[in-house]
Amino acid sequence: MEQCYIELRKSRARGTDSIVADSMRHLHTRQHLGKAVVVCDQPVVMLSAARKQWLKLSRIIQKQRAQTLNADKILKYTHTITHMQHMQFSARSPLEKPDADVYFVSPRELRLVPVHCWSTYIIEPVAAEQAAMLVAQLPSEALIVDYDQSVTWRRLGLQPKKALEARVAQAWQQVLQFLRGYDIDIARLTIDDMQNIEAMDDALDTLLGISHSFLQVANEFQRALELARPLRLSSQVRTAYDTFVLLAHRVQALSPTAYTQHFLEAYNEDDTFFLYDVQQHSGRLTTETLARAYARHQAAGRHHLARALLHRASSPLEPTYSGTLPAV
Repeated sequence: MEQCYIELRKSRARGTDSIVADSMRHLHTRQHLGKAVVVCDQPVVMLSAARKQWLKLSRIIQKQRAQTLNADKILKYTHTITHMQHMQFSARSPLEKPDADVYFVSPRELRLVPVHCWSTYIIEPVAAEQAAMLVAQLPSEALIVDYDQSVTWRRLGLQPKKALEARVAQAWQQVLQFLRGYDIDIARLTIDDMQNIEAMDDALDTLLGISHSFLQVANEFQRALELARPLRLSSQVRTAYDTFVLLAHRVQALSPTAYTQHFLEAYNEDDTFFLYDVQQHSGRLTTETLARAYARHQAAGRHHLARALLHRASSPLEPTYSGTLPAV
């Protein structure tokens, strides 16, 4: 049996609607992992309520995008909004609707769980045999979020979600150890929550010279972070995580490999975003031309970065680097 994890959760407000809202906020932080299942007594009714909450969250993200000038955040928000708008909710079985993303099923329908189901939400009671059937089908490191809490999950071998969170801390120590080997101090890359542009450029130049090994470490951390979400972190730790993920995004975007959005999916993802107002910071904008950027980095001795910019200019660029280039 694969190792799965359990999170015992209670909604702060009473009533089914509040549980739906809480579960959708929870799923929002894990939407890029894969498919999800919501176990409830009335799948069609629950689907309708969940879709309304999902659209509400999407509108909140659109407002956040409109309130920032930070190019990286705009790109991240745009990617998230697009993903949310294309996610399919279904009250039909995975056999009938294999392309859906979120399935709403009754406890008796747990005989078949979709593949790549990393998040399961238990809204209504399930019998012990149904719970065992569910766990047997889930992939390793999947998370069950139990609002009902009538099942003794430890008998099925599940570990608490805190074990996933501990792995994030372990992966972060490996990140710091790797960066120290190249004299990169993550704390120096930001100043009062704003990017230290020169320090970021120096770090980027160094890491472009070892992009393969760096991206391996970055991918391991990003995966651990995704599996453990949602996470409550101090502002200092979150800033450090965001700085590192943004650095990984830029290294990946400037490396001669196929571009993907997966680092943007981890960047600036405040898992407690919907619990309080987030202070806005305007990012630095630039209209620096490619020729000037190339000359500036060459003069500063950042030869890896200069060559990467030149290489990317001769191939299709992802949105952040099209036209004029943002500060890197």
